[in-house]
Parts: sequence; C-alpha cells; structure tokens
Amino acid sequence: MKELPPDFLATLRRPVLRAADLDTKATFFKREEVLAFYSEVANGPQMDDVLRASAALLPDLHPHRAALLALLCGALVEDGADPRLVFSAARQSMGRLLASLEPFCATKPQEDDDDEEEGSDLAIWRAANAAFAAMRRADRFQVKARQRAVDILVLPLMAMIMRDVRNHRELLADGPLAARIEEMAASDTVRFDQLHFLRDATRLGYEDELAVVLPTSSTGMIVRAHGINDTFHAFSLLQDLMETHAAALGIQQPPRQRRDDGDTDSAAYLWLQATAFTNGDLTDPMAWAWGEGALSDNARKHGKLVLVALETNDKPERTWTGFNRVIHSEQNAHVTLTRFLAPEEVAAFLA
Repeated sequence: MKELPPDFLATLRRPVLRAADLDTKATFFKREEVLAFYSEVANGPQMDDVLRASAALLPDLHPHRAALLALLCGALVEDGADPRLVFSAARQSMGRLLASLEPFCATKPQEDDDDEEEGSDLAIWRAANAAFAAMRRADRFQVKARQRAVDILVLPLMAMIMRDVRNHRELLADGPLAARIEEMAASDTVRFDQLHFLRDATRLGYEDELAVVLPTSSTGMIVRAHGINDTFHAFSLLQDLMETHAAALGIQQPPRQRRDDGDTDSAAYLWLQATAFTNGDLTDPMAWAWGEGALSDNARKHGKLVLVALETNDKPERTWTGFNRVIHSEQNAHVTLTRFLAPEEVAAFLA
C-alpha cells in the first residue's frame, strides 16, 4: 500500500487552534507538500492505494484536516480513482460532524407557519442560538472549524456519489445522516454554503426498473432511470422517450411543444399513481404523481415503482420550470428503455 509522505502527514496533524489554521481548498493545494504529493500520484497507478490509506486515517484527524484529506481524495476520484474506496470513511466523517453541530443548528420559523408549530420551532431556534452564545471562545472557534469542514467535505462526497450509484444507496441507508442533511442544510444559526448540494443528492432517483403504463393504448415500458432530480424531471425525460417510441406505444396525440430554454416543460399526459386504478378502471383521478416530490415517493406495485401516463384532453395544465437543472457535472440524468410491457403486465399494474 502507498504510504502517505511524512511532510504531508505532518501538515494533516497540525493542531487547529486559530483562524489561520483553517485552510481553504485553494490554500491547501498551494502548500508545497500537498501539491507535490498530489502531483506525484494523480493519474497514476497508486491512486487507489492513497485512498485506502486515507480511509484508515480520516477518523484520527481533526475534522477540518480530515475534510481536507477527503478533498484530496475527491480530486483523485475525479482523476479516475475508485469512488468506493474512501466513501464510507468520508460519509462517517460527515455523520460525526453534523451530529456534533446539531445542537447549534436551527431554522427560524416563517411567520405564516402554524402558531403551535411556529412556537415550538422558535423555541428550538432560540435554544440553538443560546447554546452557541454560552460557549467559551475556544469552543465557538471549534464549531466554526467544523462548519467549514462540512462545506469542504461536501465536495468530495458529491464527486464520489455521482460516480457510483452504490455510494448514493449507502448515503440513503444511513438514515440519521440523511435526516440531518435534510434538516441542517437550511440552518440559519450555523450556516452552510455547500450542504444543500448534498441534500439535493439525497433526493436523486435511481430505479433499475421503472414501469411506465399507458392505459389508453394498453401499453407501457420498463425503463432504467438514473440521476433524476424529482418527478417533474422524470416526466420530462419520459415524455421525450415516449415520443421517440410513440408508434410502438400506440400513442395517438402529437408531440408536445418544448420551449427553447430546455428547463421549462409541461405535462403531455395526466400523470397518475398506480393507486388511481382498480381492476383496470380509473377510480381515483386525483391520485396524481406529484411532480415536486422525489421520484422514489411514488407508489410501487409488484415490486416496481409505477407511473401511469393517461392520454386525455380532460387534464389540468401542469407546467414546471427549474426542476430539470443539472446539480453536478457527473449527474448524467437519463432514462433508458429496457423493454416494452406485455398486455398482461399492463393489466396487472392497473389491477
């Protein structure tokens, strides 16, 4: 295994006691020992060994130094190193960081919130501020150092999540961490500049077998969905795919009109949950597939996530903007046709 150089290790083990000790991404990579080590291993055969050594070291470092080491690992992942090797250790580092900062993080409630809920949330927000204010100066600095570490650590975590779906599944399987990311990304007591990217990543949809059912023509398809922001995003990608295969799917309506900006779209179908149908009949026309939600929020049937696209003129106008954005350069959002559904499969999904 590749050993980390002594001068590089010495930098990682320096104490973090004052503002000058808080390297940014830029200042860290400008350090001679860091740049020399990175230049030596980048794009070379030892990158994976560096990640293995780093994974073992992360828990022993100050959280801010650990985040910087993870940042270097993320750069190596971008150069082609295995995104799985250090992800678990980096994820655990983020879990420890957010757990330690949770007592100081809260979001001030909006004035139009429910009075009882607003009162409870306001009490939590005041308690978080009071807890931070009651700390000694040295302890408040360590909170600041951890805050900076969170924002640094987001970058390599995103690089690893976007390059291997197994990392995304591991992140979601860590329930306490996923919950803290969702809650703390909006904190306005201790604020994070980058954590919202990780929150967006937790909402991405990956489905190996997504069933799209067209009741009007009694057809459908199984698709693979990758890196989907939300259900509106899925609608856009699926409608493109359905127009490509309109003849095979028996679609009668003409293709929809898209705006030039590419980020605005509208529903060409009445998009429903599988629960809208009983024994082949539409029994709950209000069981919409809600566009704002995560793709995984939709109902499953026979072990598959199901979206029903009903061809009808009797549907509300649904238009969306901003839901199809790219959140990361390696997101590669797409849907791919696997196969068409047999008539008996269509009937089973609508039963």
